[in-house]
Amino acid sequence: MDSIKIEDIEYCDLRVDSVLSDMLEIPRNRIQNYIQNGYITINNDHTKKNRKLKLNDVIFIDIPKEPELTVLPENADINIVYEDESIVVVDKPANLVVHPGAAKETQSVVSALLFRGVKLSGIGAPLRPGVVHRIDKDTSGVIVLAKTDRAHFVLAKQFFSHTIDRKYIGLVLGHLKKQKGIVDAPIARHPTKRKEFCVKENGKSSKTAYKVIKRLKDIDVVLFKLFSGRTHQIRVHMKYLNHPLVGDGVYGTKKTKTIKRQALHAFFLSFTHPETLKRISFYSKLPEDILMLIKNGG
Repeated sequence: MDSIKIEDIEYCDLRVDSVLSDMLEIPRNRIQNYIQNGYITINNDHTKKNRKLKLNDVIFIDIPKEPELTVLPENADINIVYEDESIVVVDKPANLVVHPGAAKETQSVVSALLFRGVKLSGIGAPLRPGVVHRIDKDTSGVIVLAKTDRAHFVLAKQFFSHTIDRKYIGLVLGHLKKQKGIVDAPIARHPTKRKEFCVKENGKSSKTAYKVIKRLKDIDVVLFKLFSGRTHQIRVHMKYLNHPLVGDGVYGTKKTKTIKRQALHAFFLSFTHPETLKRISFYSKLPEDILMLIKNGG
């Protein structure tokens, strides 16, 4: 049985089902079923799905094993950067989802790992085995997946407490007024466009640091550091500053001829290994499409 202690006031007064769904990448209705069946308790007592968390609450989790995975093995162009008995680190290309979603994709990082015989954590199954965090389909770069349930919980707690270091390089339209800064603006699902997100007063706390590392003719090359991990966070925050990512057809202008996706790359990932407890770091080189944009001056 694993446990999570609420030590950050940010999570106080939030519903336990909402927090665990966000942290473990498990749909809220499944978390609610686990609570109803007694697999999730608080301070060793049965709880309700709408229980508001308090400081120093301890959530105990004993999720049952799921049936066999329903994601079918299918090869995809991924690069396994590192693998051991508990984790696997993957360099993901653009135009590939991390796991199957509503579009029911057959190719994904998960399917490619299963094709290679990599065993993944059962948490998040049947569609999201081993997935502790994601990057968008059209964002390239480095991600980590868990191979064991223990590794999954340890990594999830690091994302939960914001101790994992994630850095991105992106190209934005126009020139940012400040050379560096922090966007601290809450993000929520868009009220009318259900596949999009937006900055909204009652949204989830979201913070992104940015630093301009090169100014091109009409584009800035920007280093981003995430302090939270909301869906589309960098893309939404850049739209909020009126400098959307180059090629972002959802939050900016239509995709350009020079790049067929948003120009965003997860180039750095650092975390504490769930077994050795040593800090480890991984890098991913900029892909050719972004390099060409920079070389050609945007």
